[in-house]
Amino acid sequence: MKTLNSIILTLVALAYLTSCKKEVSTDLDAGVVNVTNAVIGGSTVTLIADQSIVSTSNTVAVNNYAIIPIRSSENRLTLGTAAVAATSTAPAIPSVTYYNQPITITSESNYSLFLTGPSPSAVESVLIKETFPYAYKDSICAVRFINLAQGNTPVSVNIKGQANGSEAASVAYKAYTDFKQYPAKKINPNYIFEFRNAGTGTLITSYTLTTPYFHNVTLALRGAIGGSTGVILVNNY
Repeated sequence: MKTLNSIILTLVALAYLTSCKKEVSTDLDAGVVNVTNAVIGGSTVTLIADQSIVSTSNTVAVNNYAIIPIRSSENRLTLGTAAVAATSTAPAIPSVTYYNQPITITSESNYSLFLTGPSPSAVESVLIKETFPYAYKDSICAVRFINLAQGNTPVSVNIKGQANGSEAASVAYKAYTDFKQYPAKKINPNYIFEFRNAGTGTLITSYTLTTPYFHNVTLALRGAIGGSTGVILVNNY
């Protein structure tokens, strides 16, 4: 008999498949990988053919995320961009591999993969094997922070109006915090988080999060410290 986690992962896969209007496979013996694409100057990445239980639309746009069900028989995860043939007005563009690493996928697998880096030719990654709760009691949600911003600068996170570092004192490049629980009630429909240089206290950017009732989200700081930055909201469910 499947464990509760296995059942919930299957439901996530089913929900994804149901929402996809294109042709899909009927193989539901799968885990999931939640991929976030924060590569500077990058483009939409695609899962290599035949790895996913979904036959099409296995793509992740720049500065976005996608939850991809993966067959439990897979032992390698590969994402990248396809080659583009030359035309009369433009040269050929070669394929680029963003990620190609071994991975263990079972029907209970739940991974998060964060892709970052200064360019498509220098992609770096963070792979997390998730163990977070899939649901919370009434009036609770949880938020995690990850630093994907170029510059090798530790950042702090605070709620607007509170002391610097109130939510995270120092998050190094490619490091991430645990999920922290927050009240999710009508009186707090949103939270304003401020990302700062942990050493100087200088504000990098802020993000207004609509309270994610009953589930988990990750706020991923992207871009380059001292240049253009932003935050990607990743739903973890």
